[in-house]
Formats: sequence, C-alpha cells, structure tokens
Amino acid sequence: MYGLIVIGLLWAAFVFLLRRDMAVAWAEPCLRAPVLVFEGDDWGFGPSAQADALRDIAGVLRRYADVEGRPPVMTLGVVLSGPDPARPDEPEAGILLDDAAMRPVLDSISEGVRDRVFSLQLHGMQHYHPAVLDLACRADPALAAWRRQPLAATEDLPSPLQSRWTDASVLPSRPLAPADIRLRATAEVNEFARVFGRPPAVAVPPTFVWNDTVEAAWAAAGVRVIVTPGERYEARGRDGLPVDSGHLYRNGQRCASGLMAVVRNDYYEPVRGHRAPHGLEALARKWRQRRPLLLETHRSNFVGRHARHQDSLQALDELLARATRDFPDIRFLSVETLAAAYAEGGGLIDRRLTVRLQALIARVLLPGRRRKVALLLCGLSALALLGAVLPRF
Repeated sequence: MYGLIVIGLLWAAFVFLLRRDMAVAWAEPCLRAPVLVFEGDDWGFGPSAQADALRDIAGVLRRYADVEGRPPVMTLGVVLSGPDPARPDEPEAGILLDDAAMRPVLDSISEGVRDRVFSLQLHGMQHYHPAVLDLACRADPALAAWRRQPLAATEDLPSPLQSRWTDASVLPSRPLAPADIRLRATAEVNEFARVFGRPPAVAVPPTFVWNDTVEAAWAAAGVRVIVTPGERYEARGRDGLPVDSGHLYRNGQRCASGLMAVVRNDYYEPVRGHRAPHGLEALARKWRQRRPLLLETHRSNFVGRHARHQDSLQALDELLARATRDFPDIRFLSVETLAAAYAEGGGLIDRRLTVRLQALIARVLLPGRRRKVALLLCGLSALALLGAVLPRF
C-alpha cells in the first residue's frame, strides 16, 4: 500500500511539472486527417534562375493529388524587393518584383498560383532592413560589394543581417524604433497588394525574429495569419544567434494582435541530406500528435551557389509519391486554408475525447527524458500493483 502511495505522489509530481505543456497541448485542436504543407521561403527578388526552378517545382507538384483532388501546395514566402546595383549607396532604392528584370520570376509565381500549387505569403519588402544593411556596408567592403551585384541573393548575407525587424549592424542587436517598424510593415503589405492584387493573408517573419509591434502592424494592415516556429525570437545575441523571448505559439492560437498562429514543425532541405524517409517519419509523428506537418524548405535548395536543383526535385517527388501511398487520406492544404479550418472548427477538426487524449500523450511525451521518466513510472506502478496484489494469494 505504501508503495502505491509513493508511486501516486511521483505521478502527481510528474504531471505538476508538465502542467504548462499539457495545458498548451490540450488547447491545440486535433486534426481528423494528416495534413502536409511545403513551406518555401526566400522566393521573389533574386537570381533570374528562379523562373525555371519554380516551373520545375510546379511540374512535380502537379503530378499528385490528395483524396479530395487537391494538388500539393508549396507556399512561397515572397521577398518583394532588393538592392538596385545602379544605386548601391541609396539604402531605400531597390528593384521591385514587377520590374522588367524580375518579370520572368513573377510570371512563374503567377502560373503556379493559377494552378493552385503555389500559395503566396509575405516574407518582407526586403530580406533585411535597408538602413541596418547600409550601416553594415559602411564598415564592411564585402557587404558593400554584395549590394552592387545584379539581382543579389540575400542568402549570401550574414545571417544576422537577414533579420528584418532588429538592428543587427552590431551585436548584440538593438531594437528598432516602433514607428519605423509600423511604417515598413504597412508599406510591405501595401506593396504585396499592389503586385498581386490582394493583401497577404499570411506573413512569415524573416529568420523568425520579430516582436509585438510587427504583429500589430501586420494585423492592422490586413494580415490574418502568422507563421512561427512555435516560439518567438526578438533579437540577435552577441554570437549572432536568435535570442529566445520565451513567447510560445501553438497551432490555431489567436494572438493578442488578432493574428492566428500556425507552427512550422520540421525541415525538408535536400541540400542537407533530407530525403523521403525524413519527411515520412515527420509526417507519421505529426499525425500521431494530430498536428499538420509544415515542412520548411528554402530557395537555396533549388537556386544559388549551394543548390542541388535536380536532387531537390527528386527528393520532393519521392516524398510526395510515398506520402500519397502511405497516407491515402492525406490532405494538401495551404497555410491560409489550414488557418481557416482552425478558425471555423469544421470537418477537419476532430473533437472526440479519445483522440484528444491520445494526441495529448503524443504531444507531451516526446522521445527523450520525458518519455523515459513516464516509462519508468509505468514500470514502477506495475511493480507496486503486483506487490499490493500478490500477498493476498
């Protein structure tokens, strides 16, 4: 009997320590079918080779369909502008996405949107802050030379400078003025609407460094959904890495800004060796948790000096072939459609108690220390029960 009491106290302590994670996991809706979204970032301003790369990607996506006839979707985090090499010393001067130099890329994007294999998301007017980059260029001739390249690839910038919503010209980074943030966030939403004929429903902060002011400005300008990695970074540290703010997000969460959050929860980067087995394992894991799988991938897999274009296309094709075979009821959605399903709470959301309890266990007891502790407690509970029952025989 005393053993059962001790085990009960241990379980109570274990649950108490996990109470916050359990509450967050319980609040997140459960899906009725597996969902797969490819989250592509950095498309738009940049090398003209994107035009052919995007057509090749769209060609792969068109070969497949889910159980409801929808093709797979790759969201494109769109960058609307970049430096004008003819005016490198004018920080705000830039080549826009609908300028003549970028027209082939814009046409490829529009074709994919028309065929429902691309869904557009705002990534930024630039993949940097022009005034911050200008400060860094004054101190670094290599950066100044980058700004003089025709259709320069922003992936070649140092990672801290790719953050748009903090001043990383020095490290640790410094906050930007709220008025500057509001002005730029509003301007990029308006520019997106001018180019594509509608404001962006979804925004993706570059390098996932942003703050409340950014969220509020986007929401005020008409954005409805924000893509997050499940947490928020607001600055760059002395080492240049993003600094965790302690601010957490979950799928379907309504933020204080009014935006709805969705969570990117894995990567699919063929240049880093990710192939179909990686994507399938992630899909199975997220389905056990009754969460969607949002696979982050980047333009650099297909375009640029480190790209492996054909290999990346093959990896995409292989994953889709096996996913449609192994998960016959899979759904291919855009983030915008997924967020609408969370908001409406319709047929895609599963409210059955048994499903929610199974999902809660899968979400909280991830592989690692927690699962080992839970298994140990289960083993001790079994031994304690045996110890309490056997003396009666």
